[in-house]
Amino acid sequence: PASEAQHVRQAQRSTSGRQAALATLGLHILALLEHAGTGSVVERQMDDVIQRAQLWIGGHYPEVLNMQQLARELNVSYSWFRHAFRNRTGLSPKQYHVQMRLQKAQDFLANTAKSVKEIAAILGFDSPYHLSAQFKGYSGLAPDRWRRRLHRAL
Repeated sequence: PASEAQHVRQAQRSTSGRQAALATLGLHILALLEHAGTGSVVERQMDDVIQRAQLWIGGHYPEVLNMQQLARELNVSYSWFRHAFRNRTGLSPKQYHVQMRLQKAQDFLANTAKSVKEIAAILGFDSPYHLSAQFKGYSGLAPDRWRRRLHRAL
């Protein structure tokens, strides 16, 4: 489909979104291969909707996302979308988005000298405090402590 081709082109252009978008695209391809000839049409359609959503979220992770609008763009109801997404991924769409942003924060902390303030701005967090609080809930450590521990381990 054209939308998948657009996502591929976007991933090729974007250095910050490339890894997440390509990883999601790879999962999409694997799922298509796995489901080829198996499962019901409804299940395949559900998988397609969820995979398109994951790819879209992966390409827009630094943005504030409106999941109800995303469901409308995918031509499904928000309640169906939220339920199907959680059923397929174990996370709500919002949790998936936050988790992706926190994984990107880990990547920045591990591979750059950027401050928590800079990372928060890049990833679209409201403030460095908001990033720190979310990061601590996700990893068990504040970002600076996580970075120090990582670099000591290396």
